[in-house]
Amino acid sequence: ASITHIALYVFMFAMPLAGWFMLSLFDAPIPFYGFELPALAAKNTDLAKQIKYLHETTGVLGYYLIALHASAALLHHYIIKDNTLKRILFKK
Repeated sequence: ASITHIALYVFMFAMPLAGWFMLSLFDAPIPFYGFELPALAAKNTDLAKQIKYLHETTGVLGYYLIALHASAALLHHYIIKDNTLKRILFKK
């Protein structure tokens, strides 16, 4: 569980940075909530294509990681029947 949580946090920070870096290398605009972020690097199409492949592959792996995390929560709630899921939900 700890490794999955760490991986999710790394994923949350690394993916936007990789996207920003990739767009910078493509010399494309980097939109961010109505603003445009500055480029992180000069144009380099070959490196940008490699970063794009890595970004997309990591994104797919991230979906599997999210599914694993949700499945584990449901496993604890319905099969193991402990209070793991109840502890993380908002209390009323």
